[in-house]
Amino acid sequence: MRVAMIGAGQVAEVHAHALGSIQDIDFMGFYERSSAVRAKRIEEWGVLGFGTMDDLLASDADAVLILTHLDSHFDIAKQALMAGKHVFIEKPVAATAREVREIAEIARERKLVAMPGNNYAYNPEFARMQRLVRAGDLGEIRALSINYVIKHPESVIRDYTGVLESIMNHHAYLSVALLGTPRRVVGGAPETGWESHPHEDQGWMTLDYGKATAHLFCTQAVDDFSNTPWTFVVKVLGTEGTAVVDWRTSVFTRPLGTLPIAIVQYEESFANELLAFVAAVEQAEPLISSMEDAATAVEITSAAHRSMASGRWELLVE
Repeated sequence: MRVAMIGAGQVAEVHAHALGSIQDIDFMGFYERSSAVRAKRIEEWGVLGFGTMDDLLASDADAVLILTHLDSHFDIAKQALMAGKHVFIEKPVAATAREVREIAEIARERKLVAMPGNNYAYNPEFARMQRLVRAGDLGEIRALSINYVIKHPESVIRDYTGVLESIMNHHAYLSVALLGTPRRVVGGAPETGWESHPHEDQGWMTLDYGKATAHLFCTQAVDDFSNTPWTFVVKVLGTEGTAVVDWRTSVFTRPLGTLPIAIVQYEESFANELLAFVAAVEQAEPLISSMEDAATAVEITSAAHRSMASGRWELLVE
């Protein structure tokens, strides 16, 4: 499958690293509006740098990876689909759930694949957790906990929004993949610790699932140096069993993308999701985390923002 990128910023570094490990994908080029970044990536990656996005969309690429800023995802995805390209869209897929669902509908009408870049769901341990939950092996699920604790320098995150939207979208789509749509959402954030960046550096959400509760937390302000660090941990508790995903199983000292260290499970998730993208395009394999999951994740983080302003629970399901 011939794949091209649109956007060559920090997250593109991780995707390029993953593409280099997959024989079933031909990474044939990219478009980046910054001429300086484009020249740098051509030298680093050794692939074609398209002069315009129209040139890329007119090429023989089968699919495009949309790795630009959130506010451009919706328009670029529509253009790519209308050009006959399958699309992979970094999370969050779009600014609103309506836009996510519109992209999905255009893809269905044109018999193309639109896949959200919900890479954390493609960790093998998470896929196993999802199977156990859905099969009922853990009994009735009563609690879900997801914690993200990775300190980031302000210079790295200055082009992103706060953690509720930019990071906790991961927490939201994982919760949906495990437990479905929550009834209510409440969220909050303390005063930011960034010097000039205006958005929150920590945040939390609690999702009400009736008999189950999901407690979700994220911080980019501190690291966890304890003997059992919460770098990224997912834990689900059922009446008959427990399942855990923990990123600290393989770590070494090599930064990539926005992370200051090499977290192997994180990096491999990008290759795993791209392999799932190929399988969806070529064999119509179902996705672990769907576009509808992505739309619901946007609804959850949007509800958390409203809750921060109102100080109240926000209803998602009547």
